[in-house]
Amino acid sequence: MFEKFIHKIVGIFPECLQKLYYKYEAALLYIFFGGLTTLVSVGTQFIAYALGASTAAATSISWIIAVMFAFFSNKLWVFGSKSFEKKLFLREFFSFIGARLLSFLLELGFMLLTVDVLLWNKYIMKLIAQVFVLVLNYIFSRFFIFKKKKEKEVD
Repeated sequence: MFEKFIHKIVGIFPECLQKLYYKYEAALLYIFFGGLTTLVSVGTQFIAYALGASTAAATSISWIIAVMFAFFSNKLWVFGSKSFEKKLFLREFFSFIGARLLSFLLELGFMLLTVDVLLWNKYIMKLIAQVFVLVLNYIFSRFFIFKKKKEKEVD
């Protein structure tokens, strides 16, 4: 349903833009859903704060909900992995969580080094870190987590 909606919208544009969209569709959808994931993260953090949660609790709740949203939107719409067969689903799910934890730890290390040790601007460093995290998470998702199996590939 979502795909049909997007394809109808894309169909309005000139053919050259349609070709460009379809060439980079997964990356564009990844950026779109990444933006929505950010809204989910910020929104749930503010809701948790409003309900009296501490910073650690609000951040943890926000991260969990945002990662769950990102997993399902990436699985279904960005990378088109529609199977919910138990073995595949669990492999994708735990790979996704592991990759997100790894990128979180890399971001944390980057921030500690550049902000706390080198005393560089924390806002600029956060923006730079987010670019790296976005690219790293896309690579993990595209090539390792939601990779499409070749027809003759056997488990």
